[in-house]
Amino acid sequence: MANRSAIGLLLGLFVAAHAQIKIMSPSSLKKQVGGGTGKITGSTATFGAPFYGDDVVGQLVYGESAGNTHCSEDDYELPEPETQMRGTSQHEEVKLINIALIRRGKCSFTTKVKIAYKKGAHAVIIVDREDSDLTAASLQRIIVGDDGYGDSIHIPSILIDKVDGARLIEATKNSKVVAELSWDVPTDHVVSMDLWMSSGSRESLQFLKEFAPKRRKLNEVMRFHPHFHVFSMPSSEPAIYQELCSDTTGQYCAEDPDASGSITGKDVLEEDVRQMCIHELTKVSTHGGQHEGHEHAPVEYAAPFWDYLEKFQERCPLDGSSPTERFGLECSKKLMAEVGVDAEGVMSCAASTHDEKLKKHRDHTAWSPRALRINGWRYTGMMDADLVTRAVCAGFTEKPKECEELISERDPTAKFGGAVAGEAVSFSTFVWGLLGVAALAFLMLCCYKKTLQASLKSSVREEVMLEVQAAMSQYNRLHGQEL
Repeated sequence: MANRSAIGLLLGLFVAAHAQIKIMSPSSLKKQVGGGTGKITGSTATFGAPFYGDDVVGQLVYGESAGNTHCSEDDYELPEPETQMRGTSQHEEVKLINIALIRRGKCSFTTKVKIAYKKGAHAVIIVDREDSDLTAASLQRIIVGDDGYGDSIHIPSILIDKVDGARLIEATKNSKVVAELSWDVPTDHVVSMDLWMSSGSRESLQFLKEFAPKRRKLNEVMRFHPHFHVFSMPSSEPAIYQELCSDTTGQYCAEDPDASGSITGKDVLEEDVRQMCIHELTKVSTHGGQHEGHEHAPVEYAAPFWDYLEKFQERCPLDGSSPTERFGLECSKKLMAEVGVDAEGVMSCAASTHDEKLKKHRDHTAWSPRALRINGWRYTGMMDADLVTRAVCAGFTEKPKECEELISERDPTAKFGGAVAGEAVSFSTFVWGLLGVAALAFLMLCCYKKTLQASLKSSVREEVMLEVQAAMSQYNRLHGQEL
């Protein structure tokens, strides 16, 4: 679950995902930024969709704040995207993306980026506050965090230092500034991917389900290392654990996935260990890692592990109706049999290495319970299967044929089409939908009114006829008596 009170900046523990802003014009600005190199390195936000594997050219645009530090839609305006000519032919006109410059402060990063996106930005550069003591070097150790509302953001955003940022803003006010955005991923002949996950996290399971087909395609060129989110709690107050931990010592604990539901953190730990054992027992060498005379450790792939994870969320949901169809041991055994995993072997592995495995994963934490590293580099951006695959493929020294089959060309001017759950409905869509419902309700009311009127007329007519007949009958009886 997203943490609604997440802070915006955290210290990073691994090599961060740095974006590079390369100034292309004007030439005078190149000499002023990045220590005279014309290149500015910034910290990429943990939300949004960076252009991994692509070098994207855009125009820097800036709207002067009216006083709310770019925190509301009426605070500033941005110009429309422009085009750039390549040569003299009209057929070689290229649309530049809008790279919005905005100031940090007063509201969260996600709020600022959402507003800029609504105003036509395809990427956002956030300039640090004028009173900040962060330097260009210290910003490299900063994580631009999500405040819990970044799921619907589909564009990249970058935080840069105040000095170079001020120069970009000033130059943009006076001339047209064109820049190139790129994200540098450390490369290797075989890419290594480390993922921190939890068997009780809907977000983790959804990502794994969507990523499984891509992992199958990359089975000979990518190493995968699963890490499970395990933590400890003070042993002095076991009453507060509420079954989050494996026992009262509080050494190994996991998040409760359904709050007041029947599944506990202890249940999650048991499933985590089963999944660790499935991966350990089913991985086999694919004989990868040999490239052009360079010898590397063999690539291993656990096909049954991915078959199991791909189906787990659907087969064993947290709110299942019975033990064989609900998160837990019985459902796990049933699914293992379905995908061809030796359940007895897994249970033996879990029993004999339970604490050993939990300790290893507890002691090997990351900056987030849903963290991802590629070649030792801290991935940033939304946890989307397609976007992660793009980052993985950007990490190869030479892009393999598998990536050519998995990656399609991305339009930087279009909203990223990754599979992101929980995206909010726009206000206009809501209004039109509400008007549609109101119109339908009005039509139904009119039909009901007509039907009711017809029914009332018929009912009244019948009552009148009955009254007339009764009166006539009474009259005839009286008339007969007089005769």
